[in-house]
Amino acid sequence: MSKLDPSVRLLHLMLRAQHHARKESSDTGYAMMLVSIVTILIFSLLAAYLTITNISKSATNAYTEANSTFYAAESGLNQRSDAVRQKFIDYVTPSGVSPGAVSGSIAGPNNMSFCLDSDLTNDGSGDFACQKVDLNYKHAIGTNVGRQADGTLSASDFANNVNYTAYSFVSDRTIYIDPVRRIPQVQVIPAGQIYAGLNAQEYRYTIYSMATSRQAQDLDARAMTVLEMTFKSRNIPLFQFAAFYNGDLEMNSTSQMDINGRVHTNANLYIQPTPFGTATTRLLGQVTAANSIYNRVDAITINRYGDTQVLLTGNPNNPGDPTNVYKKFPDYDAARFTPLDSTEIAGFQRRVLDGAAGATVLQVPQPGFLRKRDADGNIGEYYGKADLRLEMVPKRAAGNVPFNFTSIKDGGSGGSCTGFDISTGRQGTSLKCTRLNEGQLRSLMQPVMSKVVTTEERDRLCPTVAVNHDSSLLSQRRVLRALQVAIAAQNTPIPLNQLNLPLSDPANASISSIATSLESTLNTAQSPAQLAGAVGGCFLPAPIQVLTGSGGANSNYTWQSSYFDRRENRWIGMLQSNIASLTMWNRDGVYVDRDNDITTNDGATAAQTTAAFNGGNNGSTSDTNNLLFIRATANATAATGSFQKLGLAASDTTEGGLVYHATVSDDLDGDGSPDLTVDTADNLRNYTEGKRRSSYGFAFSGGSNLPGPMTVVTDRGLYVQGDYNNFATNAAKHPAALIGDTITVLSNQCIDGNTAMINCGITTGQNAATPTSVNAAFLSYTDTSVGNSTGTSSLAGPPSYSGGLNNYMRMVENWGGQNFNYSGSFVSLGSPQEFSGAYQAGGGAGYYNVPIRNFNYEVDFNAFDRLPPLTPRVIYLQQETFKRSY
Repeated sequence: MSKLDPSVRLLHLMLRAQHHARKESSDTGYAMMLVSIVTILIFSLLAAYLTITNISKSATNAYTEANSTFYAAESGLNQRSDAVRQKFIDYVTPSGVSPGAVSGSIAGPNNMSFCLDSDLTNDGSGDFACQKVDLNYKHAIGTNVGRQADGTLSASDFANNVNYTAYSFVSDRTIYIDPVRRIPQVQVIPAGQIYAGLNAQEYRYTIYSMATSRQAQDLDARAMTVLEMTFKSRNIPLFQFAAFYNGDLEMNSTSQMDINGRVHTNANLYIQPTPFGTATTRLLGQVTAANSIYNRVDAITINRYGDTQVLLTGNPNNPGDPTNVYKKFPDYDAARFTPLDSTEIAGFQRRVLDGAAGATVLQVPQPGFLRKRDADGNIGEYYGKADLRLEMVPKRAAGNVPFNFTSIKDGGSGGSCTGFDISTGRQGTSLKCTRLNEGQLRSLMQPVMSKVVTTEERDRLCPTVAVNHDSSLLSQRRVLRALQVAIAAQNTPIPLNQLNLPLSDPANASISSIATSLESTLNTAQSPAQLAGAVGGCFLPAPIQVLTGSGGANSNYTWQSSYFDRRENRWIGMLQSNIASLTMWNRDGVYVDRDNDITTNDGATAAQTTAAFNGGNNGSTSDTNNLLFIRATANATAATGSFQKLGLAASDTTEGGLVYHATVSDDLDGDGSPDLTVDTADNLRNYTEGKRRSSYGFAFSGGSNLPGPMTVVTDRGLYVQGDYNNFATNAAKHPAALIGDTITVLSNQCIDGNTAMINCGITTGQNAATPTSVNAAFLSYTDTSVGNSTGTSSLAGPPSYSGGLNNYMRMVENWGGQNFNYSGSFVSLGSPQEFSGAYQAGGGAGYYNVPIRNFNYEVDFNAFDRLPPLTPRVIYLQQETFKRSY
């Protein structure tokens, strides 16, 4: 007999009770019958309720589990996408292979199964491989939650405390034009988007993620729900902006200023021209501010108020075109401290956008990326990828070489790069790393003789030589070789003008002694300059000079206090690099080997000078041919007189061209123990007199003609002297950038004709400037204003003005209305890390007077192949899809 349902058994029991009750009383039995029926109904309802409750609880638990799994998987997506984003922020391109895929193939959601099986060999590699993240998801559904005595919740307070595991991987969907070096296609950001028209390298990725509270081996890979997110990472070159500021961007030009490129700030824009006459500030490209836009600058008192105009339609390359349509900013109102509102912004037809209208913060490099290593010990981007490295060691004993120099050549052979701190992102398949020895370093400190080989070369490098070039005077070559060796053998740098004196002059006694011992036919009645001129040659300034001056009283080394920066109001120890001389030394330089102990001031021996003299030309151990960089074959179609036409240019196009990095060793005396530390809290060095007070800087001169595309960078103050990449006079322009903690422009006049050293660092008065032209992108840190409406400053102090965009570059001369012609891009990343001298208005400050500013954006930078080497990028992420894959 089958087992009866409990409710049926209860009915049988009730009927039997009723039967017995009828024997006693029929009325009582009837009542009992009604009670029984009601009881049955109640129990039936109770059973139904329990069933429904169990179903509801199961559904609720299933819903909760589904939501928890979804959010856990979404957390896996977010963590993975942030990791990819961080790669770009750190200037590293993600690389690797997705699970179950081969290099170059595209993985899909079904590849998630490879992350769940027990085979670890198919999990992929690098940034795209399977990743397992344990998550603790806590919820309190159906429980009373208690709290600890301090009001916090602990894991034990939750009834449903579940551990989840998120599995994720990345699928690379980027279209590469160079798969080996992982260079993607360049895309123009389409119309309608905020930064439309900008060129960007576009990387495209899909991230797949799923989560579960079960073990991977218990999962059915065919029945999974996988989340996927596809996004683009756009790398926009910073130099595609005419002006880019990470902090507040201010403009307060006292003369007509046209900005013919894009302007962006990650903070606020303050603009208030103060013209003489009817001059205005005209913005000819799109203007974006991630925060707000003000038609005022509160950090400075202004008595005259000009117009700010924005080009809506027309030709930005011809601001004066009568058909151009402009719209003015609202008139200045002294009582108004509020930014432009949405209605005013809308009137510019998306040519001006603030944060409310869609402008966004663009991620910029973090402080420390210019250094050899940042506060966390990471190799700096530019140091790790530099081709040339200059490292000042300023407190080596007097007479010793106060710097190190390293060459890293792409495509070279031999020379281990182990221990050279090469960035993992350094492009190229073969590297040769060379630390210059003592003899080579001392040669860099002496004037370099150009061994002219063509009339065109003589006209370019030695225009004042009176004789015609005569290559048949081969006998003179031995004389010149002896002269070069004698100069290179000197430990004390020889002033350039001393080479105009006869060799018989007592000042040249040491040179004459060595030279005549090597070549007895030497005519000592002639000067070294005359001997070189016999074959059309001449002497160029030393490639690296230690500036000398009166110095400060507290300095142990005269050269360490050789240049007085009146804006910093202190002495600066300076190394000056002459780019033209470095280029010539790379072919024509000669060195004499020493004992290679840089910490001793030892002289060259007769045996060493004889070995150098007999070494000959064409790459011997005592010549510098191709020591710094490999020279390219002469280009017959290049501009007349250019290094490219003369066969002196660099062939290395790694990272787009040459990168020259200069820094100061934290081990100031070279004894192996660091003398400077970096505070990890703010990434600033700890100097004796306080942070942002570096005692050292680097100057670069002789850059009128460059050996090719070139970026010069230093983590200290950068001083650029004279015309730089000046295509107007040399008809040879290259993509170029000057990057430093701060940038000071020194005119063509700021040079001593006798020594070729910078000479405008004075404690009082002013040096008169002469017209100067620079064609190079600028990237530096700039002063921060204190006292604007909503602006903030990392530097405490009373209200002060930064000088604005019009005073981006520092000046220390009396320009007195002289032209400063500039074509490039202004990029500011915040407050200076090393040079903190505050801006003071021109004229009244006493240390300089303003130039006529002929500023232009370099439109060549709109093309990727015309950008300077290692142009920094900002990261712009755009999500395309977010969905479930079934």
